Amino acid sequence: GRYYLVMKYIDGGDLARRQRESNGQVGEMTVTRWAIEACDVLDYIHNQQPPIIYRDLKPANLMVDGRTNRLMLVDFGIARVVAPTQKGVTAIGTMGYAPPELFSGNVEARSDIYSLGATMFHLLTGVDPQDNPLLIFDFEKNQRPRQINPTISGRMEELIVRAVEHKPENRFPS
Repeated sequence: GRYYLVMKYIDGGDLARRQRESNGQVGEMTVTRWAIEACDVLDYIHNQQPPIIYRDLKPANLMVDGRTNRLMLVDFGIARVVAPTQKGVTAIGTMGYAPPELFSGNVEARSDIYSLGATMFHLLTGVDPQDNPLLIFDFEKNQRPRQINPTISGRMEELIVRAVEHKPENRFPS
């Protein structure tokens, strides 16, 4: 009748710290590796029955273990098990990384995809989505990733722009 919280010590640092250590921008190959590892975690939690939606993906909640060099998702404090048709989920997340649908109480796997895209945008450009949280990904009014950092490849920019689409149906499905 008791519950226990099991924690693992991660001998490393979060991506926010790593970004600061690299003067605000992280290289595309490194961000690509981290994003692939984050996708593996998201795929696993999204395929649980019912799916688990993380809801707070950002550089500070992704850590690289110094021993294994693997990315780990930490702080599942606001992650929720969400039925596919469930509405009215409490809107908790970090402004700038949280997708628009979160604030209307609708979350799904593509909500985490948005947050991953926002995280990648931040790591690659050095522009923090929290500084302009409601309009940062309106690329008709704001700079696209390659306009901020010309070293970003065209394919990477396409991936980020699609991941942070305003409408979930325009994002990657998984």
